[in-house]
Amino acid sequence: MRAKNGINGKVNGRNGSGKLNGFPHTEHLTGMDFLKVMAKGEKRTCHAFHVYLVHADEFQAGVCVSRKLGGAVMRNRIKRVLREAIRHVKQDLERPCHIVVVARPGVEQLDLEGARGSLLELCGGARQAVLRQPVFAK
Repeated sequence: MRAKNGINGKVNGRNGSGKLNGFPHTEHLTGMDFLKVMAKGEKRTCHAFHVYLVHADEFQAGVCVSRKLGGAVMRNRIKRVLREAIRHVKQDLERPCHIVVVARPGVEQLDLEGARGSLLELCGGARQAVLRQPVFAK
C-alpha cells in the first residue's frame, strides 16, 4: 500500500496517475459529461482525429478509439499518445475546457510530436470559439 504525502492528495510526491506530470483520473471525462461534450461542443477535425471542445470550470479530457483502428495493443498505444499530447496542450489553453478526442484512421502513424502539433493547432483555432461559449455546468 502506498503512503499518502498529504499534499493535494499526492502519493509519494506523484499525482493520482503515478507519474510526476501525468494525466490523473480526476481529469478524465466519464459518462454523461463525455456525451454532452460530443453533443454540444465545437468540432474541429484534422487528418488523424476529431476534437470536441466546451468551456468548463475545470479541465477534463476524454479519448475515444474505435476497434476499426486495430487490436487492443494498437488502440492502447494510440490512447497513450493522445493523452500525452492532451497533457502537453492543456498548459497552453487560456481557459479550462472539456476536450474529447476521437481517433480517425491515419492516427496509427502519428507520433507524439505530430499528435501534439495537430492538437495544439486545433485547440488554438478553437480557442476563440471556446471563449464565446457559455460555461458548461456539471
